[in-house]
Amino acid sequence: MFDIKWIRENAQEFDRGMARRGLGPQAAALIERDATRRDLLTKAQEIQSERNRLSKEIGAAKARGEDAQDILDTVSKTKAAEAEAEKASEEASAALDETLSGLPNLPAEDVPDGPNEASNVEIRTWGDKPDLDFTPKEHFDLGEALGLMDFEVAAKMSGARFVLLSGALARMERALANFMLDLHTTEHGLTEV
Repeated sequence: MFDIKWIRENAQEFDRGMARRGLGPQAAALIERDATRRDLLTKAQEIQSERNRLSKEIGAAKARGEDAQDILDTVSKTKAAEAEAEKASEEASAALDETLSGLPNLPAEDVPDGPNEASNVEIRTWGDKPDLDFTPKEHFDLGEALGLMDFEVAAKMSGARFVLLSGALARMERALANFMLDLHTTEHGLTEV
């Protein structure tokens, strides 16, 4: 997911990357939504600060033996306003995060522009192509046929281009991740956090 601070600081670069992915400018609308979110957060903090100040006044009034009912009533109203402002701020944050998480990654500078995967450029190959006496299947066809990959459920959970791994394939992916972590922490100086 994109960091909104990075988008604020690099709006033109962000929009250029989105254009390379076939999308229109996004930065201005995202920055505006972030400003609204930050304004709501500031408002909630100001209300909380006022409520804290009033709470101290209540204690001081009671210590002087004065009636603090008017202040108590104001604090009650302030609590409701604070809860409302916090809810609005949280909703704005959630909506912004949802939008940011749905945006595609920016392509690297060396990635050729193109409308789809057919525009990809083969940079290099490794090894010789084997001469097979059968038609090989794609990895995703094998995974689905063996019941180890589920694209349909994954699409419902996280959107297109994701896959749900299960059984031996899920264990293999976890084992590979653990192997890479172990290798890099023991042999390459990576510090796991």
